[in-house]
Amino acid sequence: MAGVTVIDGDTVDIDNVRIRIISIDTPETFRSRCENEYQLGVAAKNRLIELLKSGEVSYTPNGVDRFGRTLATVYAGTVDVGAVLLKEGYALPYVPGPEAKAQRLAAWCSR
Repeated sequence: MAGVTVIDGDTVDIDNVRIRIISIDTPETFRSRCENEYQLGVAAKNRLIELLKSGEVSYTPNGVDRFGRTLATVYAGTVDVGAVLLKEGYALPYVPGPEAKAQRLAAWCSR
């Protein structure tokens, strides 16, 4: 994984480019709102690390978010790692807005 640093379950640095994996959201580890969210965030980050070790890491950019991060589909070999995180339950689909954010938080903190 040379040139790749995993920041959290949905953010990576690839060759010094900060990338937000598009269309997913994982629990926070830096500003978690409950202990369960933190633990789930650590699990998501660890799973992303495993996935990225399984093949050559690449990405297809698709815009920039409000924080200046490149929005992209990230691959390990031919595997879309965001899709795997969704399928395995480490991530939820990203839907913008405060109501959707509250629903994701409720899902993570009520487990």
